[in-house]
Amino acid sequence: MKAATIRSLLDVTKGKAGPDAIIVNGKIINVFTNGIDEGSAIIIKDGLIASIEDEDKASGYSPSEVVDARGAYLCPGFIDAHTHLDSLYPFYALVPYAVRGGTTTVVTETSAVACACGMEGVASFTESTQGYPVRCYFLAPPLTPPFPEMEGSKGLTLGEFKKFLQRDDVVGIGEAYWTRIVEGDPRILKQAEAALGLNKKLDGHAAGAHGKRLIEYALTGITSCHESITVDEVLEKLRFGIYIMIRQGFVRKELPELSGLKDMDIDTRRLILTSDAFDAVMLREEGYLDSIVRTAISYGFRPIDAIKMATINPADYYGLRHLGAIAPLRHADILFLNSMEDVWVERVMAGGKMVFDAGQYCEKIEPYNYPDTARNTIKARKISPVDLKVAHGDHSGDVRVIKVLNQTITREISWKPLVKNGYLEKDLSADIIPVSVINRYNSSIKGKGFITGTGIKQGAFATSLIWDTGNILTMGSSEDDMATAVNSLIDLQGGTVIVREGSVIFELPMPVFGTIPIGSIEEIADATQEMVRSIRRIGVTLERPFLTLQTIPFSGLPFLRITDKGLADIKNRRLVPLHL
Repeated sequence: MKAATIRSLLDVTKGKAGPDAIIVNGKIINVFTNGIDEGSAIIIKDGLIASIEDEDKASGYSPSEVVDARGAYLCPGFIDAHTHLDSLYPFYALVPYAVRGGTTTVVTETSAVACACGMEGVASFTESTQGYPVRCYFLAPPLTPPFPEMEGSKGLTLGEFKKFLQRDDVVGIGEAYWTRIVEGDPRILKQAEAALGLNKKLDGHAAGAHGKRLIEYALTGITSCHESITVDEVLEKLRFGIYIMIRQGFVRKELPELSGLKDMDIDTRRLILTSDAFDAVMLREEGYLDSIVRTAISYGFRPIDAIKMATINPADYYGLRHLGAIAPLRHADILFLNSMEDVWVERVMAGGKMVFDAGQYCEKIEPYNYPDTARNTIKARKISPVDLKVAHGDHSGDVRVIKVLNQTITREISWKPLVKNGYLEKDLSADIIPVSVINRYNSSIKGKGFITGTGIKQGAFATSLIWDTGNILTMGSSEDDMATAVNSLIDLQGGTVIVREGSVIFELPMPVFGTIPIGSIEEIADATQEMVRSIRRIGVTLERPFLTLQTIPFSGLPFLRITDKGLADIKNRRLVPLHL
């Protein structure tokens, strides 16, 4: 905080200058004492809280504006401590939906845009979040990609990473898979050294890490994890000083299982509520962080504890001294709630300005105009159906097949394919179809194989919205339809395309970085729902089709995956041949 800013606030408290606004007749939720402070006025100057004083004494001030809270509970703005905003929708589209539910600050990963477009993409993405009434902080993307020996991506050099990490709005390193760290990947050790030297956080991804392996993970400086799915996992991590981010979003919903924490005598200051991303449909139908706080309360957490897990706890964790509470020197990010139990947001103040009131946004949210460098990022050339066929070659016998078990887990099975005209043939009767991942910069680099468990009977799809690398995934009942989907996607410069019997039946362009569509949340939500209906038309039977399908190339999940370099045995960290 600059000395001039502090001087300006002191001038107000000393009566040398008038405040910009005073809030009266409210019940302040005090996240430090767990109490409710009544009869106090909030004095605001330059978007900051200058003082909190008895309303009678505050009458001596001459503010530009007096805001009557009308008996509302006054709550600090919500902070989403872990999300992924470099995909799914543009930041400007999120802003009104975040604001209406009281989310005034977000901390986002940048790994998707870093993998897809490198430092130029990261710079464009961070720029696209500026100037809005939702404050955005960033996590520097480690391990881009996680396994370079098994997958290709652009990523950041160590020098680019360190320079990005030095920014004031970069609060730490993003989620780094524990398996890479405990193996001593030199990239993450150097990145961790840089972060620790700057006193910044190292967010973790400790799914499956227990005992000695978790200790080894903690030794690298990891400070948090959002992957706990049982109370026992939470307790083990808490014992080692690791903050727990309880996820209740698009990917997973852990509150039902982890709500048992409410009955335990533990320090809740290390518990944080987070989304790990909401898709457009959830934003439209459920809300944002306000819905997570409500859900926590519905599962038995005390309202004050649930609120703290979305305000002061994430602020303290990231060292955001100026956020998370209604107190002097904090940003005047204030929610006007009808009650602590319902968490119904009636009004929202961000940086001392009313931005949401009576169901209406108080200022127009202007779209960000992305530069051409952000819009033309898929350089792969168009392909032909034969490019996706798997040659028989000199091999005979069984091949490896990716079997989809559930929405995130795969297994390896063996299968003996038929051969036709020198190529391995799919078997639709056995639900075995071709799958391929194509490098977004060079279509001659591609991994090819077979997959079962999708239900695809007649058609194909292609998408560039795949985790971490942003390459192009395609699978389908015929190589002809797969090629049509891929080539249409290249024309769109990213997104998702669904083809049936040679015709495109659905397309969702994502021309920004190949991961972000242009449009409103309403438009994107409608398109997302239509995408699910369309993929059902080609036979997909998966419960959450696109969550499952976009993770098929994801090297952060077990067991057999496919990347642009081929089939990957994630457990043993190696590429494996198609033929057994």
